[in-house]
Amino acid sequence: MNRPPIATVASSYNCVQDIDLLADSLLEKMDSMPDMIIASYSSLSNSSELSNRLKTLFPDSAIIGASTCRGAITSQGLCSFGKSNVALWALSDKQGSYGVGFSSFADNGDRASVENATRKALEIALSKSSRIGELPNLIWMHASPGCEEAIVSTLDEVFEGDVSIVGGSAADENLEAKWTCFAEDVIGSSGVAIAVFFSTYEIGTSFQSGYVPTDTQGLVTRSEGRKVHEIDGRPAALVYNEWTSQLVNLNTANLPTNVLGSSTLSPLGLAVGDVSGIPYYSLAHPETYTEDLALTFFCEVAPGQQLTLMSGSTDNIISRPGRVANEAIYNAGADKGDVVGGLVIFCGGCLLAVEPRADEISGYLNDALWDQPFLGAFTFGEQGCLMGGENRHGNLMISVTVFKQ
Repeated sequence: MNRPPIATVASSYNCVQDIDLLADSLLEKMDSMPDMIIASYSSLSNSSELSNRLKTLFPDSAIIGASTCRGAITSQGLCSFGKSNVALWALSDKQGSYGVGFSSFADNGDRASVENATRKALEIALSKSSRIGELPNLIWMHASPGCEEAIVSTLDEVFEGDVSIVGGSAADENLEAKWTCFAEDVIGSSGVAIAVFFSTYEIGTSFQSGYVPTDTQGLVTRSEGRKVHEIDGRPAALVYNEWTSQLVNLNTANLPTNVLGSSTLSPLGLAVGDVSGIPYYSLAHPETYTEDLALTFFCEVAPGQQLTLMSGSTDNIISRPGRVANEAIYNAGADKGDVVGGLVIFCGGCLLAVEPRADEISGYLNDALWDQPFLGAFTFGEQGCLMGGENRHGNLMISVTVFKQ
């Protein structure tokens, strides 16, 4: 019996023997040693031990990974959610080439440091792939949260926007900066990990939100990086609070106040382009009302951008990954029987909003992917290629990447 070229495994993780057992289980499922491995693990896990052990067990594989919020999801559902756990996705492709690289950057998010680290990580990945000077058919990235726009724009500059960039920012349990990402056995809490895919498989991606636009809009009149001071010339948090029918009682609230959880179903949309006159959006997730009623986000918002209040629901967030998978399959030109597996990035903020029902997500993905193996990570920032071909960093987004034989 022919074994599949892609396999996933997941388990609780309490000691190094758990990694060994997981590796054995992975190899039992595959047709040969994997050429590419992606690890998604809880921030409660011993990430240094994990990266070192995987490098020892799979010395000839390109290996990349990042911590996730709560855990990962596979076709089998959730595994040891909220506890120490690890999931592995592996691809065998002997005719393809794969490489990974990691580089740290300054904790203060200095843009020059981030850009230099991105170029260094990419250089390492390309060197290990032995395909320097060629265009990969996919870049997969993980990074510590805070500087993703600089990473994406740097990669776009190198490849002139001709390569799809997909990935998710590292995450932890409670926004305590206990996240990590790694490439092979090089790991850090402030840096970027990059994988380059020169794959013999056709790859299709889709990057969408599970939200719909409302008629409520405003113009950013003053902002700096990820902080919006004014919308339509008024304090941004005050405007947003009015749009959301007093999300926060400003008469009693102690500012600054975090609205990350309460704003999840009412993010703001940044129109990127349109198809047949219908706009599509990247999302910005409101994080904090500051003392001066500015509004902070998990992505950059520039002056002059129009913000649209978006609306989401638990049902739509849970079912949306299946629809995003269908779009990725369409983009790959695949039919039933062609798809051999997939990768999913799902916003950690969305996860926390639907956590009691999170296990339902795998059912929608299994239906869309015809029960082929997939790995899904819950991230604190999402990167992907929108329908107009724009690579972007966003919040509260979902991406699906499929592989066609």
